[in-house]
Amino acid sequence: MNSIFYSVITLLLLTGGVLVLMRGANKNRSNEELTSYPKLETLSKEEGEDHFSALMNSITPVWYWRVNHEYIDFIHSTIKRMTMVELNETPGLFDAQRRCSDLNSAVYKYYDNIKKRCLSGEKVPHADLDVLNLRQCFREFSLEAYPALVALVWPELQRPPINAEEI
Repeated sequence: MNSIFYSVITLLLLTGGVLVLMRGANKNRSNEELTSYPKLETLSKEEGEDHFSALMNSITPVWYWRVNHEYIDFIHSTIKRMTMVELNETPGLFDAQRRCSDLNSAVYKYYDNIKKRCLSGEKVPHADLDVLNLRQCFREFSLEAYPALVALVWPELQRPPINAEEI
């Protein structure tokens, strides 16, 4: 019985020793990895503002803010004035409005996040995930979601189909 007890204690001590050695090796390795990465360039607040402005100018489609203001005016002049009966009579209207609202909110969320990062000194590249998501939201909102919403409310004013080869 005593030999089993001493064997278990010995195994526990050996296991603890191995874990301590592994922990020390991992700390040394992580410190080496952190120092091996190149330091990212940090910008001053003014440089961050300039970088943010240049980045937004280069990725924002020229038509986006016009479409965004049209959407807001459209919501105030149509959807918000409709009764529940009118809203329920149009199939797909709620889903189309929710899609536009979600995309519009996402644009502002990504915009604010990128601005915060730039002002904190980070040089956000064009290939950054937030930038790519913002570009996708710009396009999806203005080229798909908003025209589909208008087509549901005012079918006679929907955007005619456009063939890209004819442009």
